[in-house]
Amino acid sequence: MSTSVSKFAAGLRLCHHLPMKKTKAVVLGAAVVLSVGIAGCSADQESSSAGTSVAPTTTASSTVASDYTNLLIKPSDIDSDWTLKTSKAEKNGITGIYGNGAGTEKITTAVIVRENATSAAAAAKNDVAQKTGAAFTPIDIGIEGGILNGPEGTTVVVFAEGGAFAIIEFNSKTGEYVPAEVAFAIAAKQDAAIKNGVK
Repeated sequence: MSTSVSKFAAGLRLCHHLPMKKTKAVVLGAAVVLSVGIAGCSADQESSSAGTSVAPTTTASSTVASDYTNLLIKPSDIDSDWTLKTSKAEKNGITGIYGNGAGTEKITTAVIVRENATSAAAAAKNDVAQKTGAAFTPIDIGIEGGILNGPEGTTVVVFAEGGAFAIIEFNSKTGEYVPAEVAFAIAAKQDAAIKNGVK
């Protein structure tokens, strides 16, 4: 791992590496700022963002715990010094904000349960891409999986799995991007949590 990206990855124990369908994530050059927390996502002409309620157009067909807590990854899935700072129940979903011990890195995850998660994830990717002016690079995680690098060390991963879709945003106060293998490993953990939680 190169020293230019090692600060975000410092202390992270990666369980496995998942290859990208393309070799590099797109790095945004334009000075466009992602919204604080998870960038907005939309499905069926309705939008949502972390910290705001999601108004689904269809009733979710999947059955999960009513508080959706089981859909979030555990802090230990990231590393030993990471903690879940806050979590917020959404309509048909949940948002969790994780931070490292030094307070220099943040990961925000939103998991939303939809009847048609694939189209919802595609809509979310389109919405994020429009806001940043960057395109997602496909990755082998879930369905419609993609990753993009935004400004100021922000990386976003979006994918669908079963009856849900997830948006994961990585933020670094140092301005460094999360290494791709770190983003993939954490996204894979989130994917597994959705597989286990959505039936």
